[in-house]
Amino acid sequence: MDIALDRDLENRLRQVAARLGKSPEDCAAAAIRTFVADCEEAFAHGQRLGGEGVMRPPEGFYD
Repeated sequence: MDIALDRDLENRLRQVAARLGKSPEDCAAAAIRTFVADCEEAFAHGQRLGGEGVMRPPEGFYD
């Protein structure tokens, strides 16, 4: 899978990876793994609460 990044995000990823002593590819893969795991957890939690998945509250819900 190839993911196109805008120049700014690519530069920021390279800078962060360099500071961590890792490759940009490894950092990007770690971020994607975390995102997917978070989504899976949210979907599972929503189903346990009787929902059909994850959704945002309507605008103004917390007002």
